[in-house]
Amino acid sequence: MSICYKVFVALTSILILVVGCREADPASPTPVPATSTSVPPTTETTYTSVWPETAFTSPLASTSPIEPTVESRTDDLSEEEAATLGSLEQVDEHPLYTMHYYGAYDERVSSTTGSPPTWACSLFAALGDADNMLYGRNFDWEFSPALLLFTDPPGGYASVSMVDIAYLGFEGDAASGLTELPLVERQALLDAPRMPFDGMNERGLVISMAAVSPGDMQPDPDKETTGSLRIIRKMLDRASNVDEALAIMQSYNIDMTGGPPLHYLIADASGRSVLVEFYQGEMVVTPNETAWHLATNFVRASVDDPADGNCWRYDEVSQRLADAKGQLSTQDAIDLLADVSQEITEWSIVYGISTGEINVSMGRQYDDVHTFHLSLAGE
Repeated sequence: MSICYKVFVALTSILILVVGCREADPASPTPVPATSTSVPPTTETTYTSVWPETAFTSPLASTSPIEPTVESRTDDLSEEEAATLGSLEQVDEHPLYTMHYYGAYDERVSSTTGSPPTWACSLFAALGDADNMLYGRNFDWEFSPALLLFTDPPGGYASVSMVDIAYLGFEGDAASGLTELPLVERQALLDAPRMPFDGMNERGLVISMAAVSPGDMQPDPDKETTGSLRIIRKMLDRASNVDEALAIMQSYNIDMTGGPPLHYLIADASGRSVLVEFYQGEMVVTPNETAWHLATNFVRASVDDPADGNCWRYDEVSQRLADAKGQLSTQDAIDLLADVSQEITEWSIVYGISTGEINVSMGRQYDDVHTFHLSLAGE
């Protein structure tokens, strides 16, 4: 049995091995779903974000199709916070919620503690069709109630991102029925912008991450330090393309203390993509040389080229993208995510880089895909 990592480091690497890439054990049930045929979604929840292109407009005058509410507001909540929490809607029983964030959030002090543990994920960018470039991602971990968060910070880019709200205190049974709670009991959701696990902004920039072995990075005393998820927020808010995203990453120390080391797959609307990794104390950037790019849970910079044989999920995604020359339909992308999903796959998401469409399936329910839309710049 082959495994993704050639080298595992201490406890973090052992944890990654438990849920990360490995060849399917012939004595165990295969993690690949029984079918890879195209199954049309049977449930569609359509939502269009109509964020203003200028700075923030008062939520009471917003043109959003989900009217913010201020009922149950107390003196503990500002008008914008109440509007944010009042926009919460549940769209899937897994559960999956949607929420609009009104106003600024950088000044908030996070109420969360600790860092998310090890994940095992599959990421790919299919960039062969300029009119339909896609980014697909499986988030593989333990039970993860999710929030699809729409943000439009003053002076930044509007974006949509997925957040595992278990790390905001909504775990287990506490993750159900949030829309029935008074607004003040939802306040932890105001920290959601700080924890994007993947996301796309209005310029078609998409970012996600996967857990890997430690990179032995040493902090630069001349750089500010930020968290491994917070850096995704900074890029979504400030970067319009891969180059600008890389400049942001290079300007920070990325603190991964207490959580798994990560690498990041970034793609933009020009068809460019890079895999950013931290290996042997260096930040290594691997650009796409084809009309596709991908990553799973091993450090690509640490293995020989080609990277086949290090992870069964990587091999499957790589072959499918090569066969298709990087051109996938949305259903093709969903099918591919289904075929590399595992029993621990919590959500599968396809971002439409060219279209702004977002398709989400929770808990491997690939016949129940929810469709949303982020208005792209220029629409």
